[in-house]
Amino acid sequence: MYEQAFKLKKIMAEKNLISNPSKNVKVYCVTSGKGGVGKTNLSVNLGLAIQSLGKKVLLIDADLGLANIDVVLGLYPKYNLSHILSIGKTIQDIILEGPMGISILPGASGIYNLANVSYAELELLIDSFKSIADNFDIIIIDTGAGISKNIISFIQSSDETIVVTTPEPSAVTDAYAMIKISRNYCDKIHVIVNKADNYKEAEYTMDKLSKSTKKFLNMQINYLGLVLEDKVVYKANMKQTPFFINYPDSLASKCLMNISRRLIYGEQSLSKSDLTLDGWFSKLVSFIKTNVGVM
Repeated sequence: MYEQAFKLKKIMAEKNLISNPSKNVKVYCVTSGKGGVGKTNLSVNLGLAIQSLGKKVLLIDADLGLANIDVVLGLYPKYNLSHILSIGKTIQDIILEGPMGISILPGASGIYNLANVSYAELELLIDSFKSIADNFDIIIIDTGAGISKNIISFIQSSDETIVVTTPEPSAVTDAYAMIKISRNYCDKIHVIVNKADNYKEAEYTMDKLSKSTKKFLNMQINYLGLVLEDKVVYKANMKQTPFFINYPDSLASKCLMNISRRLIYGEQSLSKSDLTLDGWFSKLVSFIKTNVGVM
């Protein structure tokens, strides 16, 4: 697989599929300390909410091996990321257009090899992302839950990290662990409290996290907002349709619109070097070389 990856990369370069993008793009990595907090569902609907604000969004399913963004959207992709490595498909063959014009890069579910990619294979995937990223304003990377080298590499490559938790004590504990790791690789960390019964519960959850990170990690985290527990989320999941589309006036949808506006309009200005794709991909490649090594 190592030799195949480099061979495919050479072919891609010869076909001028790897560009030198210069357009500014903002990259958000959405992650969580544990599974079951609604991270993927939130990533999908957040991407749609941002798309509704006039931004062109690319949603990357980077949960390598246990991907399910296509399930949330009710899509049935013919190809996924694994086919770049296995049969030499290009990113153009794989990318899908989802609802509201959002673009989707589907991952692969149940494929062990993709969850344990080598440096050469991950670099090939990165080059594939780079070949089409010039077309987008916002990239949302939905990672797996927990801590692994793959997840950390995506966190390190992003401009900002969004940690998703619920008010459940074990989820908060795991969110703190994820923040503790993420601070070494990303300068700006947000928190979203998902499935909160009310505003007070969400604020209490964030207060616990904020006090812990300030006391033990000597850092500030940004409370991006909450998504209230809403029965329409379950209904939409059963229909395999995003709740933001089926129930745009629901509490959950309104919460995500508030979060989206904070991300798009309420963020602090960054330098061009922080926002360019060259900066993003060079950081990712540098991290992989240092921490993964050539296999």
